[in-house]
Amino acid sequence: MGAVPRKAYARAKQLTVRDKNILTDLARCRVLSVNQIRDAYWPAAKERTCTDRLEQLEKAGYLKGHTVGAEKPGTFMKIYCLDTKGKRWATSPEGPGLDRSIVFIHPGKSNEVIHQIRTNQVYFRLSESEKATWRIGDALEIEHGVFKGGSGMEVPDASYTSETGEEILVETDCGKYTPTQIKEKVSGFAGRKTVWVCPAGREFTLTKYGAQGEFLTYHPGAGGN
Repeated sequence: MGAVPRKAYARAKQLTVRDKNILTDLARCRVLSVNQIRDAYWPAAKERTCTDRLEQLEKAGYLKGHTVGAEKPGTFMKIYCLDTKGKRWATSPEGPGLDRSIVFIHPGKSNEVIHQIRTNQVYFRLSESEKATWRIGDALEIEHGVFKGGSGMEVPDASYTSETGEEILVETDCGKYTPTQIKEKVSGFAGRKTVWVCPAGREFTLTKYGAQGEFLTYHPGAGGN
């Protein structure tokens, strides 16, 4: 891509309401695919309209784009996370004022990015008040002191508080969990409402080994890509 015209670059310095919403989503979710952002904020527009604006925000220092390997061999996914300026805004009084310790400027380990993208699909089904309570697994580990030997809890991939005040857990299996791992997750989540995210057909394996709750399925190569 050629250089962004000076006028377009200047506009990226002035955040629109949509820009702020995207930054807030990324602050909560850590990483999102271009398709997730486009479906949420430019559903009827040409793809270029979305990617142009994201590239402007990247040049202005709010976002960072990455290309990662997708689930289907030989396919790739364009993703975005916050950059330094985006984190500064998201943790300031001008933004949602999130705790700096749970806002990340790196998409995460390469083998966990797609896992997080799939988990975050649940986020876009939530109400605004529910979205405000969304915490990804890395944030939950920090909040519960897991790295300091605290809690001993089985940390889900994400959680949120429903409109009725109930904590809902979100766990994603991209098809790689062993029966033992599934049973450990089920045991750790016992008595708590859980949304399981998995490839279509995988829900039968999950239920075979004890998983209960709601199942959100997807087709690899679709949705998040």
